[in-house]
Amino acid sequence: MGLGVPDHLPPAPHRRGSPPPSARVTAWLDGLMPEGRVRDTMAMEAGVDPEDAVGFFGAYGGDTVGALQLVAPGATPGQGTVEPVALDDVGVGRLLREALARAGGHGRSEHLTSSLPGMEPKLGLVRDAAGGWVRAPHDRPTTHILKVARAADSPTADLVDTEAAALDLARRIGLTTVDAHVETFDGMRCIVVSRYDRVTDASTPGGLRRVHQEDAAQALGINTRDPERKFQHGRALPSLGRIAQVLRDDGARPDPLLALTTLNLAVGNTDAHAKNISMLRRENGTVALAPAYDVSMHLHHDHASRVFAMDVAGKRDMDAITGADLVAEGVSWGLPRRRAARVVADTLGALRAALGDVDRDDHPGVPRRPGARWRSARTR
Repeated sequence: MGLGVPDHLPPAPHRRGSPPPSARVTAWLDGLMPEGRVRDTMAMEAGVDPEDAVGFFGAYGGDTVGALQLVAPGATPGQGTVEPVALDDVGVGRLLREALARAGGHGRSEHLTSSLPGMEPKLGLVRDAAGGWVRAPHDRPTTHILKVARAADSPTADLVDTEAAALDLARRIGLTTVDAHVETFDGMRCIVVSRYDRVTDASTPGGLRRVHQEDAAQALGINTRDPERKFQHGRALPSLGRIAQVLRDDGARPDPLLALTTLNLAVGNTDAHAKNISMLRRENGTVALAPAYDVSMHLHHDHASRVFAMDVAGKRDMDAITGADLVAEGVSWGLPRRRAARVVADTLGALRAALGDVDRDDHPGVPRRPGARWRSARTR
């Protein structure tokens, strides 16, 4: 198998205390693959063992996240002969149903050929200049990710709605560039999210260029085949401080990570684990925190865990974490106290203003019931 990857991508450094290179490569490749039953089902469709990353990417490596493509030896990425297929609402709905069936461990699909990380059923599509949807050839980049909503009778049926609302807030305060909204295709509800790792470029096949990124678990060499390893539940697992150190080691300021953590706590996003934090590695060699994604609201659900994904100043209980704890966390990364306090205060101030500007009618699926618990972060 060959790698289709731009020459400018830097090699991943072997950081002190990190796993050996072979384990890091395995963890890094695993980070490009789906999790759980989705991965198992896709592997069976391809006739390979779910543990066989090379075999898996032989079938699904043409379009992953970031700038990496895995193709057959001697093949040229982006020069396949399969033509794009225009889709109407029924066609998109059919693909969403296939993705849902695959996540449930049943059903096969010859149309879903991208490798997208995560456990939720999703697919990548291209939105053309006229606003229509296109199923791209397996080795062409896609512009949007569509993630299937949970069933209407699920206690978390509103997760796609609160994700769209949270990303609306994040965009308004400068923490993301993605657009997100909830849409229904032939009866299938989903959230439609623009991809930040794809940019328009007329000189490339399909008119899109891939932007390289890696998530925090990949950057730290953490294999997340056990889903719990995405969270900080024990020693030598992800922590915000280790992620901040990766940013600093690569010449990036950790301030945006502190702002993102403040947002996650403010909106009640208990799922802010290592795979939901990523870094961009640009062509000029610079590194930056990636735009926010997979930010949703959880604490208004009666059954919701109130444990944050990673410790903040040694605390994990979201009801106990304060603005002062956020500042202390930033200071532990090496930020001057006044600078950390300014990041937290500015983020909360911008969030308050954004909440006042948001039109609630744009997010009809976000609950309004009196019992809903909308968390507000505050300094003490």
